[in-house]
Amino acid sequence: MGQHIGDLVVTKIMVVGNTVTGVTHVKRGGKLIASGGLLGGLIIEAGGNAVVSGQIGRNVINNGNLVFNGQLAGRIVGEGIVVMGPGADVSGTDLPIEPASQHSAA
Repeated sequence: MGQHIGDLVVTKIMVVGNTVTGVTHVKRGGKLIASGGLLGGLIIEAGGNAVVSGQIGRNVINNGNLVFNGQLAGRIVGEGIVVMGPGADVSGTDLPIEPASQHSAA
């Protein structure tokens, strides 16, 4: 997959090797494998799974399962399971997620 402009919704297996400029949202039953940059942050719903070895530019809201071995500019919140690899680097700065859809006119 090349660069994705805007938010990305994952409902099945998806491999991301480049950049997602918006929020990446993993739905129940979705599985994300990311080695690229998730600039807008990451939301994992209950029943969703993500394996990330790239960079995340904002917070992670994890209510599913996350295996993380990358760099996180924000922090991890939520009730989900997190497995941190030896290369994981979490800054802990609070950088809230703001999906692009919240900015659209109604």
